[in-house]
Amino acid sequence: MEWLYWLYWLLVISFFVYSFYLLHIPLPHDISDRSKLAVAEFLLRLSNEYLGDLIENVFGPEVRNKVTRFIMSVGFLIPAKPPAGMTRKRVRVQGVSCITYKIEQSQNDGLLIFIHGGGWCCGEAKYYDDIMYQLCRRIGCNGLSIDYRLAPEHPFPAGLNDCHAVVSELCNNGLPDLPFNRKKVLISGDSAGGNLAAVVCQRMHREHNDVLLGQILIYPVTHVFNFTSASYQEYWKSYAGTALLNPKHMARWMLLYLGLDATKSNIKKVMNSQHVPLNLLEQKQYSSWLYHLNERKQEKTADSVLAEQFRKLGTNPDVSPMFGDTDGLPPALVLTAGYDVLKDEGIQYADKLKQFGVRTEWCHYPRAFHGLFNMPNSNDRVEMMQAVVDFAKGLL
Repeated sequence: MEWLYWLYWLLVISFFVYSFYLLHIPLPHDISDRSKLAVAEFLLRLSNEYLGDLIENVFGPEVRNKVTRFIMSVGFLIPAKPPAGMTRKRVRVQGVSCITYKIEQSQNDGLLIFIHGGGWCCGEAKYYDDIMYQLCRRIGCNGLSIDYRLAPEHPFPAGLNDCHAVVSELCNNGLPDLPFNRKKVLISGDSAGGNLAAVVCQRMHREHNDVLLGQILIYPVTHVFNFTSASYQEYWKSYAGTALLNPKHMARWMLLYLGLDATKSNIKKVMNSQHVPLNLLEQKQYSSWLYHLNERKQEKTADSVLAEQFRKLGTNPDVSPMFGDTDGLPPALVLTAGYDVLKDEGIQYADKLKQFGVRTEWCHYPRAFHGLFNMPNSNDRVEMMQAVVDFAKGLL
């Protein structure tokens, strides 16, 4: 009967190989870490895309978002331990949960603040422990990561207000047990965290509280009207259907973050740019950065209700820093990835900062994909982190 045993396992293996063949979506040939990403993307697509879509159809987008949070958490079940000479501690600043990273023998008296990504709806500060360990050790300064409130339970501006409150408190009053020079504070963040970091910079500038030394924005979201840009079109041409950041995720998260109904209909309308007010391109402060909307298909007329909601919320600089005042902001480092729907708006924001006299470094990684900053053992990630370290050391 031994042959039945081997036949069973042969059938099982054949099933999984055939399933992989049927569900395989080829990634761009030159994308970074292609072999590793192919496996991770496939597993993520099975869980977060296919299963997620099923759950969303039955239970709605809020429940689907909770499933996404759970799937993200699986990769961090085993916490990264702090390296020798560094202490990690959970603290509260202005009522907001944060994590501090204290170096016993720091090389300088600066502070690196990090705001995590996740579409304003997912993620936790602890997922970035390893990144903070490396950055703080290599820069030689202490660090702090913010666990801001997440949407949809806490829609805009709750998470932003948390980040603003923490940064203001640190810059104005410091923090017990975490020594740093309040004039040497850097703010950083990736994706939605990059959006929040950029907005906090602008808020503090509007308050005439220009104490931040610099800003580090890693493939940031800079406005909510980007769905017809070239970087979004590249998604449809080169890696559509994959589990990499896609237009559907962005539309859903934007709606949830802004406290709007993330129905399948609204998600589709946002993806078709039907959330864009008709007269937006007639206003110079927006038209300069939304030139791609001229190519919107004429048959996709704007939805009057959704467009009015986005006119009020989406043009707010606290949501879309692209439309805020960038004159007089601290020096900036902006990183963008080639395979990323957010590429164009990151480049646009770097251009705007430069136009208004902000000392800005823009580093682009053509082979990189959105989320690469969290990918271990990646050459492109090494280069991205080195750019952050060099920029920070240059200011501190």
